[in-house]
Amino acid sequence: SFIRSAYPLAKDVVLSMISLDYDDTIMAAAGYQAEAILKETKEKHKGKYILAVEGNPPLNEGGMFCIDGGRPFVEKLKWMAEGALAVIAWGTCASSGCVQAATPNPTEATPIDKVIRDKPIIKVPGCPPIAEVMTGVVTFITTFGKLPELDHQGRPKMFYSQRIHDKCYRRAHFDAGQFVEEW
Repeated sequence: SFIRSAYPLAKDVVLSMISLDYDDTIMAAAGYQAEAILKETKEKHKGKYILAVEGNPPLNEGGMFCIDGGRPFVEKLKWMAEGALAVIAWGTCASSGCVQAATPNPTEATPIDKVIRDKPIIKVPGCPPIAEVMTGVVTFITTFGKLPELDHQGRPKMFYSQRIHDKCYRRAHFDAGQFVEEW
């Protein structure tokens, strides 16, 4: 979703605005080298980096339903969150659990904010999340050097303070009571 952003372009964000030290999808390093970069990033930028997370950690059976870098994802998430300034929960899975967290939930898939409780969590829901919201959150943080104001659900107010219905060009018809009563 992030790479579909039209403004700013994802390439401009990654190449000109931020230092993307670790992303297992687009980085050249893999295996031990990637894990070494992750450790170095945590130590070098302690308290200054933003941890952006996709998906939700499964908690059942010690987190063994999702292994990343030889250890449960939930352990890696907690470890990286220790040194983070804040966490961005990309997508509905990370923000609220999504279908994986629905009953019966045998893996005990859990939203990020139920695991990380001592850091600000910026939730950017959607499956996939809106690309311009993703780049907009990153742009806001890098431009202003602070986290965006969040609504009662933990979403950035700049993008989630109004309903789409409120901005619809057909809204005047709704307000005038012009509805299709029957086909």
